[in-house]
Amino acid sequence: MKCPSTAAAKSRPQQLLLEDQPLIVLPALAVAIGLNEAIALQQVHYWIQRTGHERDGRKWVYNSIRQWREDNFPFWSEDTIQRTFKKLQSLGLLVVDNFNKAR
Repeated sequence: MKCPSTAAAKSRPQQLLLEDQPLIVLPALAVAIGLNEAIALQQVHYWIQRTGHERDGRKWVYNSIRQWREDNFPFWSEDTIQRTFKKLQSLGLLVVDNFNKAR
């Protein structure tokens, strides 16, 4: 099977592979909860492991929807990111809260 490619990709294929930090998704997780949800959950896990933040026995990471889009998911709209996080919440896989007193 051949991957579709542009003229630029044909002339410099190495420059299109792993230039950026790759996203990782497990196929079994994507089947179980959905592709977008699996990608987002993996990224949340990635950042939680690196921040070391903890509150009430739970590890956490902070990003606004805009920051998630800019830093992790430039290929999704903010609405898609919000829907994805809401689904993860409804599945009980993600807790979303705001601990900023100034909101």
